[in-house]
Order: sequence, then structure tokens, then C-alpha cells
Amino acid sequence: MSSSQQPTCAVYVDGSFIDGKIGYGAAVIIDGELSHEISGAITDPALAEHRQVGGELYAVLETLAWLKSRDILSCMIYYDYAGVEMWPTGAWKANKELTKRYAREVRESGVEITWVKGKSHSGDKWNDHADLLAKKGATGGNGTVSAKTK
Repeated sequence: MSSSQQPTCAVYVDGSFIDGKIGYGAAVIIDGELSHEISGAITDPALAEHRQVGGELYAVLETLAWLKSRDILSCMIYYDYAGVEMWPTGAWKANKELTKRYAREVRESGVEITWVKGKSHSGDKWNDHADLLAKKGATGGNGTVSAKTK
């Protein structure tokens, strides 16, 4: 698919930490409609030690893999924790192994990302949806759930 044929893509990501459990969530919006949902529990100890931040980073990585599998190479990612953008752009130095790995994988993903910082729990429909997906992951939901596939 050439860049002139790329769909309009927006992704809202979030992480959640509830009762010692961590979840991740992402809502993928293609051409203004919910196209895909990603939700699950974090079991990797390297991610778990970072609580909901580990969930947010994992949500981004899972989303990038999904986008690439569909040849969607340009997307806006909405997030509420600054490190989601700051580590891969180099605005913050990645000091821990997790943040170094995250920054490298985002930069090497092949997806052109426009980062959009939002405020958590602000009443934004899709931000709230990503938050619910992350909470679902932390409270027992697992795996990737497709709403529909475009």
C-alpha cells in the first residue's frame, strides 16, 4: 500500500496496575472507526516491575506489530504517560534495559509515528476505552481481542 493510500490511523494506548497485576490495552481506530482492540495481562517480570508503565509500553509494541502485519506504516499514537514518546524519540535517556529495548523496537518498527500526549481520565472516548481494556487485562482478561478487522 503506498503512503497515498494509507488509511487514517489513530491508536490509544494505556496500562493498568490493579492489586499487584498489570494489564495493557489499545484501541486502534482506522478511518474513524474502532478497527481492533488489544488487551491482556503482563506476565513478563521485566515489564511487571514497571507497573502500569510496563503495560503502556507493551501496548505500543503489540500495536506496532499489528499495524505492520497489515502494512499500516503511519499512525498517530495517543498516550498519557510521557515516557511512551520520550524514550523512543530520545528526549529522555533510556537507562533501564526495558526502556532501552522499548526505544529500540519502536525506532526499528518501520511505522512512522505521530505522538499525541493526552490527559488520562479526561473523558476522551477512545482514551477511556484503552483504559478499560488495560483494566480488563489486569483483572483477568488475556490475549488479543479483535473488534473487527479492516
